Amino acid sequence: MHISPLTGICASSLGVALLLIVYAFVRGSKGLRSYIVTRVLLTLPMVLILVSVIFFVMRVIPGDPVTSELGPRGTPQAKERMREQLGLNDPIMVQYVKYLGRVVRLDLGTSLVQGNRPIVDELSERLPATLELVVPAMVVAVGFGVLSGTFAADRRKRPSDYGLRLFSITVYSMPIFWLGLILQVIFGVGLGIMPVAGRIDAIVNTTLDRYTNLLVVDSIITGNWAALGSSLHHLVLPVLTLGLALTGVFVRISRINVIESLVEDYILAARARGIRERVVVYRHALLNALIPIVTLIGLQFSVLLAGAVLTETTFSWPGMGLYLVERIGQRDYTAVQGVITVFAMSVAIISLLTDIIYAFLDPRVRY
Repeated sequence: MHISPLTGICASSLGVALLLIVYAFVRGSKGLRSYIVTRVLLTLPMVLILVSVIFFVMRVIPGDPVTSELGPRGTPQAKERMREQLGLNDPIMVQYVKYLGRVVRLDLGTSLVQGNRPIVDELSERLPATLELVVPAMVVAVGFGVLSGTFAADRRKRPSDYGLRLFSITVYSMPIFWLGLILQVIFGVGLGIMPVAGRIDAIVNTTLDRYTNLLVVDSIITGNWAALGSSLHHLVLPVLTLGLALTGVFVRISRINVIESLVEDYILAARARGIRERVVVYRHALLNALIPIVTLIGLQFSVLLAGAVLTETTFSWPGMGLYLVERIGQRDYTAVQGVITVFAMSVAIISLLTDIIYAFLDPRVRY
């Protein structure tokens, strides 16, 4: 039986979440179990509210998919016939109940425009592209941000500290699309060393066999090193754009928490024992400062998805963000609802996992 990439990714994510929850129930205390149950019960209404809001908002804003599909030359009879076929003449509450029923069955419906393809098939082509952009961007943001923040804390009130603080404020306040355009102009147009659009060179793409739609993974699986080099080459600018935009907040939160850790008694004791300063800062102080940073990673995931929409639009990256922008313009209710539903479930699962990990790291949370 063929399983779409979207179904596989969702099933894998839910599987990881369930395994972590089961592990927490088996190994955790009574307080941790109660905490997990509470968070799960809060997650369900959060997803319901998000998908409900987007359902009603899409029907309040001007325009509809019939006008978008048929255009101004469509006859009133053709428009009415298409509205009847799409179920848009049903009362809005009837449409809402049908929509919730499909969501519960994980059926995202079919597109209202462009051939009425199943949304699952369309998102299976787009979600891997977004994941291939978002995951490396988060690694860049967390890795560079945390290490830079720790470096700044270790050199507090020195020129390097002031420089990193200025950098963090600059990249945090800079619009993502503007940063992307600047990188395109410098490295793509000016220096000509980076591609400014797409995921892979067109000619190389014809030689790549796709299994997961994750081009880097498929290139490695099939041993297509030309495709691997091309896909990595196209990833550089979008990943830098999205990663740098989120780096600023990690620099600041890491710096603050490491500074607070450096004045604790156990740090003074470590220094008194003659432990090297680098070990004191990057092992003892940083490890204890990671607890609030873990929470921030979960909170920034929703920001990352929002940033992915702008980044994909800027770089013509064929992911879910660009797909969402296209279908909003076409008033494709079903497609927009499908994307928001996947985003909402992703944010909910990541938030739940983050809270559980945080409860493991800091017992005070669950008591």
